[in-house]
Amino acid sequence: MLLELKRLRRMGEVYINPRNLQTVPLFIRDWRDLLSLDEKDYGVYAKTIYNPSDRFLVVGERDIKMGNNLAELYQKLLENPINFCGEDNYCYQLQVGEFEGLPFANGWPGSGVMLVGEAPGRRGCGKTGICFYRDASGMLLRKVLFTLGINPDFVYITNAVKCNPPGNRLKNIPEGALELLAEELEILRPKALFAIGRTAERALTELGFDAVYLHHPAWYVRRGVREPSGEILEEYGRIRGALGEWTL
Repeated sequence: MLLELKRLRRMGEVYINPRNLQTVPLFIRDWRDLLSLDEKDYGVYAKTIYNPSDRFLVVGERDIKMGNNLAELYQKLLENPINFCGEDNYCYQLQVGEFEGLPFANGWPGSGVMLVGEAPGRRGCGKTGICFYRDASGMLLRKVLFTLGINPDFVYITNAVKCNPPGNRLKNIPEGALELLAEELEILRPKALFAIGRTAERALTELGFDAVYLHHPAWYVRRGVREPSGEILEEYGRIRGALGEWTL
């Protein structure tokens, strides 16, 4: 579950995980080249450093402990998924997932920045296991963060409910999902916490956490926004401010 920084390769302005690539591209200059890679040639996970086996980035010693604690929490999810996801959500996740295991979270635990979404989507995280990845809203989020000078692989991203709800419509948040999210927050203790969408905001509020609310990227996609606009860049610029000096 742990991915050491030294296992990554820097190409141009971005990092790649060689294990995710069927074929190594001849060159990548920036994030636009990275996100334009054809997954038929380069692999489903070519546009991110993560995959279902490598989910938590380890940069320093502190990250190892947090990463191991997160891996244990993930095992707890696997042992009792109906309790933590809800039976309907879990059964649907088994139908749409195309990887071994269940969605959980991914990113750099030591970044101090945590983004919490609603639940995996059937064309994105539900299919790949990587949060906000591959579907329209996930790729919009990544484009926005890259445009702001933030590599989306170097913040921590999770969802309030870990399994994909039927029809992408979450009816409610199971009590077990809140318990799991609370444990996740206790492990990370983020300096900056962002709720991506109202459902995530409600979940965090119920747990007693104050979070900065951001419109879900799907809200923008439904309004025809597929590329970073001035409005979404201004809103998500709060993440840039929370990160401070970016060093990776």
